[in-house]
Amino acid sequence: MMTSTLSTDTLSVELTVKEAQALSSGVKFVADPNVSKEARQKLIRSLDRKLFPATSKTIEYHELEV
Repeated sequence: MMTSTLSTDTLSVELTVKEAQALSSGVKFVADPNVSKEARQKLIRSLDRKLFPATSKTIEYHELEV
């Protein structure tokens, strides 16, 4: 059985100030309503890479058995 270290692992995500505000306090930016959406997408991509590292790799064509 594998022990989970997720509670002690860290994740670094680079966000703009607007993105951080949108995620942390729910600030709405009328001029750019996609700010919070893009910030969530960045966070989800980073989590996916952390939690599922094997699936985030690309498959090389020569490795395919076709």
